[in-house]
Amino acid sequence: MDHMARRAAVWCLLLATMWSADAALADSCKPSRPKPTIMIKAMTPCPFDAAGLSFVGEPVQQAMCLLRAMDGSRNLEPELKLLPAFLAGHIGRSHDLPTREVLSSYLSKQNLEWDFAAYLWRPLSRARDNDPEAPQARYFVIHDTSGPNYGSRPFPVDIDTRQPVNNLKNFWCSDNWEKAHVIVNRRGEMLLGHELSIPWRETKFERAVDFNGALKGLFVHVEMIQPRRRGKKGNDSQAPNPGFTMAQYDKLALLYTIASVRRGDWLIPAFHAPIDASIRGGHDDPMNFSLDTFVHRLERLVAVLAGREEPQVSLNPPKP
Repeated sequence: MDHMARRAAVWCLLLATMWSADAALADSCKPSRPKPTIMIKAMTPCPFDAAGLSFVGEPVQQAMCLLRAMDGSRNLEPELKLLPAFLAGHIGRSHDLPTREVLSSYLSKQNLEWDFAAYLWRPLSRARDNDPEAPQARYFVIHDTSGPNYGSRPFPVDIDTRQPVNNLKNFWCSDNWEKAHVIVNRRGEMLLGHELSIPWRETKFERAVDFNGALKGLFVHVEMIQPRRRGKKGNDSQAPNPGFTMAQYDKLALLYTIASVRRGDWLIPAFHAPIDASIRGGHDDPMNFSLDTFVHRLERLVAVLAGREEPQVSLNPPKP
């Protein structure tokens, strides 16, 4: 190799190294500085028992408080008076939970063996950062990504299939700092950010110094991709309506079932919004979430796993 060729090879190697470093930096998600300190000045609308590591009340009562959405003015809606019948009859109980063997077989047929079926015999994360004496995760928290943000532009008609909206690589982190345990795009594809036995925090409430880190591991977090645009109440206050696709509801029902099987009873579902409602900078997600649709797809999944209904491919709702 002559001198010029050697120089060219060195430059190519240097550029490749620089590109790799830049790419790794671009995929690094850990904040460059500590997040602001959170102090609870007014308790969340759903009272919390710090000693018992639980919101107050029976599991169904907790869910009726924790499944409140934000209204069009970004105010928290009143506590639910009733839950859909399936949730009311199952939360906190083991009734109708499929066996690990049945669920494992189903997951393998869905090509989800390595991300989910392989871990079914492990417990969920435990509070106090996986203290073996602490309770397993009790809460299944539903979020939306509140992005990408289209500003004042209308939502594209193909947001449910458009690759830039649904690209899960946007949520992958080279430093294992993904924002949630699982991210679900509008096509129903999933990214496992953190295995469900790994404690993770995604709400301000969990990070509050009042709890001294005890809540880390008490919550399972699922993000569903939902674009936003500018509305009357803020730069990201308008979401699509319907807010989510049938494929997303199906995968959310599956994840809820997986987490519940691993715990041994049906977890308490919750929205992000009421958990952080009393904290400055709290979030409004998930927006335009249909609890009835989620429960309908959950009931169907339970029937399929029990052999009472033939599984079908989940389809997105047709365009109007």
